[in-house]
Amino acid sequence: MISKSIIRKDIIDITRSKTLLTTLIIIPILFSVVFPLLIVGSALIFDIEKVTGNDLNMMLDKFVSVMDPVVATYSVEQQIVYIFINYLLPTFFLLVPIITAMTVAANSFVGEKERRTLESLLLSPISIRNLYLSKIIASIIPPLFVSIISFVVCGVIINALGYPLFNTLIFPSTNWLVLISCLSPMIILLVVLVNILISSKVKTYQEAQNIAGVIVLPIVALIIGQISGVFLLGLELILIISAVLLIINLIILFRISKLNDRSALFEKQIH
Repeated sequence: MISKSIIRKDIIDITRSKTLLTTLIIIPILFSVVFPLLIVGSALIFDIEKVTGNDLNMMLDKFVSVMDPVVATYSVEQQIVYIFINYLLPTFFLLVPIITAMTVAANSFVGEKERRTLESLLLSPISIRNLYLSKIIASIIPPLFVSIISFVVCGVIINALGYPLFNTLIFPSTNWLVLISCLSPMIILLVVLVNILISSKVKTYQEAQNIAGVIVLPIVALIIGQISGVFLLGLELILIISAVLLIINLIILFRISKLNDRSALFEKQIH
Protein backbone atom coordinates (compact mmCIF):
# COMPACT_ATOMS: atom_id res chain seq x y z
CA MET A 1 0.00 0.00 0.00
CA ILE A 2 1.10 3.57 -0.64
CA SER A 3 2.15 5.65 2.34
CA LYS A 4 -0.13 8.63 3.00
CA SER A 5 2.38 9.99 5.49
CA ILE A 6 5.12 10.10 2.84
CA ILE A 7 2.77 11.79 0.36
CA ARG A 8 1.73 14.34 2.96
CA LYS A 9 5.35 14.96 4.05
CA ASP A 10 6.55 15.45 0.46
CA ILE A 11 3.81 17.96 -0.32
CA ILE A 12 4.61 19.88 2.86
CA ASP A 13 8.32 19.87 1.90
CA ILE A 14 7.39 21.35 -1.48
CA THR A 15 5.47 24.21 0.15
CA ARG A 16 8.47 24.93 2.37
CA SER A 17 10.97 25.11 -0.51
CA LYS A 18 11.34 28.61 -1.93
CA THR A 19 12.93 27.24 -5.12
CA LEU A 20 10.09 24.82 -5.83
CA LEU A 21 7.38 27.33 -4.92
CA THR A 22 8.95 29.97 -7.16
CA THR A 23 8.86 27.57 -10.11
CA LEU A 24 5.27 26.53 -9.34
CA ILE A 25 4.22 30.19 -9.39
CA ILE A 26 6.39 31.89 -12.05
CA ILE A 27 6.03 29.33 -14.86
CA PRO A 28 2.18 29.25 -14.77
CA ILE A 29 2.03 33.05 -14.63
CA LEU A 30 4.28 33.31 -17.69
CA PHE A 31 2.38 30.91 -19.93
CA SER A 32 -1.20 31.29 -18.67
CA VAL A 33 -1.26 35.01 -17.85
CA VAL A 34 1.51 36.95 -19.61
CA PHE A 35 1.28 35.28 -23.04
CA PRO A 36 -2.53 35.61 -23.38
CA LEU A 37 -2.39 39.21 -22.14
CA LEU A 38 0.27 40.14 -24.69
CA ILE A 39 -1.35 38.52 -27.72
CA VAL A 40 -5.05 39.15 -27.13
CA GLY A 41 -4.36 42.55 -25.56
CA SER A 42 -2.23 43.60 -28.54
CA ALA A 43 -5.05 42.69 -30.93
CA LEU A 44 -7.35 45.03 -28.99
CA ILE A 45 -4.90 47.93 -28.71
CA PHE A 46 -3.11 47.89 -32.08
CA ASP A 47 -4.32 47.62 -35.66
CA ILE A 48 -2.49 44.39 -36.43
CA GLU A 49 -3.81 44.24 -39.98
CA LYS A 50 -1.84 47.37 -40.90
CA VAL A 51 1.47 46.09 -39.54
CA THR A 52 1.29 42.50 -40.84
CA GLY A 53 3.56 41.73 -43.76
CA ASN A 54 3.14 39.41 -46.71
CA ASP A 55 4.96 36.57 -44.95
CA LEU A 56 2.55 36.65 -42.01
CA ASN A 57 -0.45 36.85 -44.31
CA MET A 58 0.82 33.84 -46.28
CA MET A 59 1.30 31.89 -43.03
CA LEU A 60 -2.22 32.82 -41.90
CA ASP A 61 -3.68 31.66 -45.23
CA LYS A 62 -1.84 28.33 -44.84
CA PHE A 63 -3.19 27.81 -41.31
CA VAL A 64 -6.73 28.95 -42.13
CA SER A 65 -6.94 26.62 -45.15
CA VAL A 66 -6.88 23.55 -42.89
CA MET A 67 -9.28 24.93 -40.28
CA ASP A 68 -13.00 25.39 -39.96
CA PRO A 69 -14.25 27.45 -42.96
CA VAL A 70 -15.71 29.94 -40.49
CA VAL A 71 -12.18 31.06 -39.58
CA ALA A 72 -11.65 32.30 -43.16
CA THR A 73 -14.39 34.88 -42.58
CA TYR A 74 -12.56 36.38 -39.59
CA SER A 75 -10.53 39.58 -39.77
CA VAL A 76 -6.73 39.36 -39.63
CA GLU A 77 -6.78 40.29 -35.93
CA GLN A 78 -9.34 37.58 -35.21
CA GLN A 79 -7.43 34.98 -37.21
CA ILE A 80 -4.17 35.74 -35.40
CA VAL A 81 -5.82 35.54 -31.98
CA TYR A 82 -7.81 32.42 -32.91
CA ILE A 83 -4.73 30.55 -34.19
CA PHE A 84 -2.61 31.62 -31.24
CA ILE A 85 -5.22 30.74 -28.61
CA ASN A 86 -6.33 27.40 -30.04
CA TYR A 87 -3.12 26.05 -31.61
CA LEU A 88 0.07 27.81 -30.53
CA LEU A 89 -0.77 28.65 -26.90
CA PRO A 90 -1.70 25.04 -25.99
CA THR A 91 1.81 23.96 -26.98
CA PHE A 92 3.37 26.66 -24.83
CA PHE A 93 0.92 25.78 -22.06
CA LEU A 94 2.28 22.21 -21.99
CA LEU A 95 5.49 23.67 -20.55
CA VAL A 96 3.51 24.40 -17.36
CA PRO A 97 2.92 20.73 -16.41
CA ILE A 98 6.30 19.66 -17.80
CA ILE A 99 8.47 22.16 -15.94
CA THR A 100 6.49 22.05 -12.69
CA ALA A 101 6.38 18.22 -12.69
CA MET A 102 10.07 18.03 -13.56
CA THR A 103 11.01 20.42 -10.75
CA VAL A 104 8.94 18.59 -8.13
CA ALA A 105 9.82 15.01 -9.16
CA ALA A 106 13.54 15.70 -9.58
CA ASN A 107 13.55 16.68 -5.91
CA SER A 108 11.87 13.45 -4.74
CA PHE A 109 14.88 11.36 -3.69
CA VAL A 110 17.83 13.75 -3.89
CA GLY A 111 15.79 16.27 -1.90
CA GLU A 112 15.55 13.71 0.89
CA LYS A 113 19.30 13.27 0.76
CA GLU A 114 19.99 17.00 0.90
CA ARG A 115 17.63 17.30 3.89
CA ARG A 116 19.39 14.31 5.51
CA THR A 117 16.14 12.35 5.79
CA LEU A 118 16.69 9.72 3.11
CA GLU A 119 18.58 7.21 5.25
CA SER A 120 15.79 6.97 7.83
CA LEU A 121 13.25 6.70 4.99
CA LEU A 122 15.11 3.79 3.40
CA LEU A 123 15.35 2.06 6.78
CA SER A 124 11.60 2.35 7.37
CA PRO A 125 9.39 -0.76 6.98
CA ILE A 126 7.77 0.42 3.73
CA SER A 127 8.69 -1.61 0.64
CA ILE A 128 10.76 0.01 -2.11
CA ARG A 129 7.88 -0.51 -4.55
CA ASN A 130 5.45 1.36 -2.32
CA LEU A 131 8.06 4.01 -1.60
CA TYR A 132 8.34 4.72 -5.33
CA LEU A 133 4.55 4.75 -5.76
CA SER A 134 4.15 7.15 -2.82
CA LYS A 135 6.79 9.44 -4.28
CA ILE A 136 5.07 9.31 -7.67
CA ILE A 137 1.67 10.30 -6.26
CA ALA A 138 3.21 13.08 -4.15
CA SER A 139 4.97 14.44 -7.25
CA ILE A 140 1.84 14.29 -9.44
CA ILE A 141 -0.52 16.24 -7.18
CA PRO A 142 1.20 19.71 -7.25
CA PRO A 143 1.74 19.99 -11.05
CA LEU A 144 -1.76 18.62 -11.72
CA PHE A 145 -3.26 21.19 -9.36
CA VAL A 146 -1.16 23.99 -10.88
CA SER A 147 -2.15 22.97 -14.42
CA ILE A 148 -5.86 23.05 -13.63
CA ILE A 149 -5.63 26.43 -11.90
CA SER A 150 -3.53 27.79 -14.79
CA PHE A 151 -6.13 26.50 -17.28
CA VAL A 152 -8.94 28.29 -15.42
CA VAL A 153 -7.00 31.56 -15.07
CA CYS A 154 -5.93 31.42 -18.72
CA GLY A 155 -9.55 30.91 -19.75
CA VAL A 156 -10.78 33.87 -17.73
CA ILE A 157 -8.17 36.16 -19.29
CA ILE A 158 -8.80 34.92 -22.84
CA ASN A 159 -12.57 35.27 -22.59
CA ALA A 160 -12.40 38.65 -20.86
CA LEU A 161 -10.12 40.12 -23.54
CA GLY A 162 -11.40 38.09 -26.47
CA TYR A 163 -15.10 38.81 -26.06
CA PRO A 164 -14.89 42.40 -27.39
CA LEU A 165 -13.01 41.07 -30.43
CA PHE A 166 -15.25 38.09 -31.25
CA ASN A 167 -18.50 39.08 -29.50
CA THR A 168 -18.61 35.59 -28.04
CA LEU A 169 -16.69 33.39 -25.62
CA ILE A 170 -13.78 31.73 -27.44
CA PHE A 171 -12.41 29.53 -24.65
CA PRO A 172 -12.19 26.61 -24.14
CA SER A 173 -12.12 24.94 -27.55
CA THR A 174 -12.24 21.17 -28.06
CA ASN A 175 -8.44 21.19 -28.41
CA TRP A 176 -8.10 22.76 -24.99
CA LEU A 177 -10.55 20.41 -23.31
CA VAL A 178 -8.80 17.31 -24.66
CA LEU A 179 -5.40 18.77 -23.86
CA ILE A 180 -6.21 19.50 -20.20
CA SER A 181 -8.14 16.25 -19.64
CA CYS A 182 -5.95 13.79 -21.59
CA LEU A 183 -2.60 15.09 -22.78
CA SER A 184 -1.61 17.18 -19.76
CA PRO A 185 -2.15 14.35 -17.20
CA MET A 186 -0.26 11.91 -19.44
CA ILE A 187 2.65 14.34 -19.76
CA ILE A 188 2.69 14.98 -16.01
CA LEU A 189 2.76 11.26 -15.29
CA LEU A 190 5.54 10.64 -17.83
CA VAL A 191 7.68 13.49 -16.54
CA VAL A 192 7.16 12.38 -12.94
CA LEU A 193 7.99 8.73 -13.69
CA VAL A 194 11.15 9.59 -15.61
CA ASN A 195 12.30 12.13 -13.04
CA ILE A 196 11.60 9.80 -10.11
CA LEU A 197 13.83 7.18 -11.70
CA ILE A 198 16.51 9.77 -12.43
CA SER A 199 16.28 11.22 -8.91
CA SER A 200 16.74 7.77 -7.41
CA LYS A 201 19.98 7.26 -9.34
CA VAL A 202 21.76 10.62 -9.02
CA LYS A 203 23.06 12.35 -5.92
CA THR A 204 22.29 16.04 -6.44
CA TYR A 205 19.17 17.99 -7.36
CA GLN A 206 21.04 19.97 -10.02
CA GLU A 207 22.23 16.79 -11.67
CA ALA A 208 18.68 15.40 -11.72
CA GLN A 209 17.34 18.60 -13.32
CA ASN A 210 20.08 18.72 -15.95
CA ILE A 211 19.40 15.17 -17.11
CA ALA A 212 15.63 15.55 -17.02
CA GLY A 213 15.77 18.79 -19.03
CA VAL A 214 15.91 16.72 -22.21
CA ILE A 215 12.15 16.12 -21.80
CA VAL A 216 11.48 19.74 -22.82
CA LEU A 217 13.01 19.21 -26.29
CA PRO A 218 9.95 17.49 -27.86
CA ILE A 219 7.78 20.46 -26.82
CA VAL A 220 10.29 22.84 -28.38
CA ALA A 221 10.05 20.76 -31.56
CA LEU A 222 6.23 21.04 -31.45
CA ILE A 223 6.47 24.82 -31.09
CA ILE A 224 8.94 25.14 -33.99
CA GLY A 225 6.86 22.80 -36.16
CA GLN A 226 3.70 24.84 -35.63
CA ILE A 227 5.33 28.25 -36.09
CA SER A 228 6.96 27.04 -39.32
CA GLY A 229 3.60 25.74 -40.54
CA VAL A 230 4.69 22.10 -40.78
CA PHE A 231 1.66 20.98 -38.74
CA LEU A 232 -0.91 22.14 -36.21
CA LEU A 233 -1.56 20.64 -32.80
CA GLY A 234 -5.12 19.65 -33.61
CA LEU A 235 -7.52 17.28 -31.91
CA GLU A 236 -6.33 14.15 -33.73
CA LEU A 237 -2.66 14.80 -32.97
CA ILE A 238 -3.41 15.51 -29.30
CA LEU A 239 -5.29 12.20 -28.99
CA ILE A 240 -2.52 10.26 -30.76
CA ILE A 241 0.19 11.74 -28.54
CA SER A 242 -1.93 11.05 -25.44
CA ALA A 243 -2.37 7.39 -26.45
CA VAL A 244 1.36 6.95 -27.10
CA LEU A 245 2.23 8.52 -23.75
CA LEU A 246 -0.30 6.26 -22.01
CA ILE A 247 1.47 3.18 -23.39
CA ILE A 248 4.89 4.53 -22.40
CA ASN A 249 3.64 5.35 -18.90
CA LEU A 250 2.23 1.86 -18.43
CA ILE A 251 5.56 0.33 -19.46
CA ILE A 252 7.50 2.52 -17.01
CA LEU A 253 4.98 1.85 -14.23
CA PHE A 254 5.32 -1.88 -14.83
CA ARG A 255 9.08 -1.55 -14.51
CA ILE A 256 8.78 0.46 -11.30
CA SER A 257 6.37 -2.11 -9.86
CA LYS A 258 9.17 -4.66 -10.12
CA LEU A 259 11.65 -2.56 -8.15
CA ASN A 260 12.26 -3.97 -4.70
CA ASP A 261 16.04 -3.77 -4.20
CA ARG A 262 16.51 -1.66 -1.09
CA SER A 263 20.28 -2.12 -0.95
CA ALA A 264 20.76 -0.84 -4.53
CA LEU A 265 18.82 2.35 -3.82
CA PHE A 266 20.60 2.74 -0.48
CA GLU A 267 24.00 2.39 -2.14
CA LYS A 268 23.27 4.92 -4.91
CA GLN A 269 21.85 7.57 -2.61
CA ILE A 270 23.66 7.25 0.69
CA HIS A 271 27.19 6.39 -0.38
